[in-house]
Amino acid sequence: SAKSGSKTTRMKSNNVRWAMRGIAGELLHNVFLRQIRKFLGTSKQQRLEESKKVRLPIKNETAIITGGTGGIGSNMAYELAFRGYDVIIAARNADLGKDLVLNIQRELENSSSIIKGGNQQTPNISFMEYHADIHRSALDVASNLATLNDSKPITVLINNAGIMGKSERLSMKVNLLGPVTLTLALLPLMMKNCNADKKAVRVINVSSSAHLRATGVFDEEDLCNSSKSLMNIFPDTPDDDLSTYAKSKLALLQFSTLLRHKLPTNKSIQVFDAHPGLVWTPLLRNHIGEKATNTLQRTGLAGLIYKSPTEGAQALLATLDHPVGKSKDQLYFVNGQPGGYASPESRNLNQSKQLLERLIEPELEGILQLPDGW
Repeated sequence: SAKSGSKTTRMKSNNVRWAMRGIAGELLHNVFLRQIRKFLGTSKQQRLEESKKVRLPIKNETAIITGGTGGIGSNMAYELAFRGYDVIIAARNADLGKDLVLNIQRELENSSSIIKGGNQQTPNISFMEYHADIHRSALDVASNLATLNDSKPITVLINNAGIMGKSERLSMKVNLLGPVTLTLALLPLMMKNCNADKKAVRVINVSSSAHLRATGVFDEEDLCNSSKSLMNIFPDTPDDDLSTYAKSKLALLQFSTLLRHKLPTNKSIQVFDAHPGLVWTPLLRNHIGEKATNTLQRTGLAGLIYKSPTEGAQALLATLDHPVGKSKDQLYFVNGQPGGYASPESRNLNQSKQLLERLIEPELEGILQLPDGW
């Protein structure tokens, strides 16, 4: 049909945009710039390796990271601890989470403080079970953190949990509704920290250049659907071509746009979107399969084309070094630098409002009350 042909053409043109404005730059960075920095000994990963046994003084602030038990997430948890944050690792697998807590605590105990003498206390590291596809799980995390927030205020939330290539509906639940629910549940606590303690609060949503493949979460036909929630347009069938993954990452960027638009500008809270670049993660390896994984590793291409999870973590945590401002403009980090290319759709306020009204709001009805003014 004409409509089907139009969709196919649009997807092809979106793939071209993704290739030209996303993948090409990431390959240039990884294959050339990163190798040059390694040769010169100036890469962030090398500097991290040299200084990882030295920790910064405790901040008496709490950072929460979702999906923190493997890949980029576990590396961010280590780095946050060495930056002096108390760290809450919120993830699905309790056994992996508890092992990671013990490993980080061991590393901290074997490290030395950058400040000699004085307070040698190390940060607290803990695990909370969190299922991004279950709304109640986010509410439980927020409830458990309410008391802690009084003594160690939450100043960093990193929405890192994500899936790829699973069912379309599950992809939207985990990659969009999970971070939306947790962020909104924690927002009153974080706003309290802005008010009472004048802390700089950061919400960091982990993005992907894959969002460039999608020109919208919904098309015109979807918006004509009479269903209250448009979650029903995403079936329980595998997202083999990752088109729904692309939509979920665009949707998360649009949620960031909503947050920037709705949050008061007189508070020190800022929303960052950050894409780590091409990273050799378990998520990627599970998607491409064992044969492709072994080939890339055997030929050495994996180390050439892809960053390590440590480097991916460093790219995301560059947002912590950026000052918290009061602008509503999008702050999109790519490869650790602000000003990366994000699609116009990602900051389209009309599309973002449609996402709120046709999916987020009906899905959270009776579960979580949206903030005043939403």
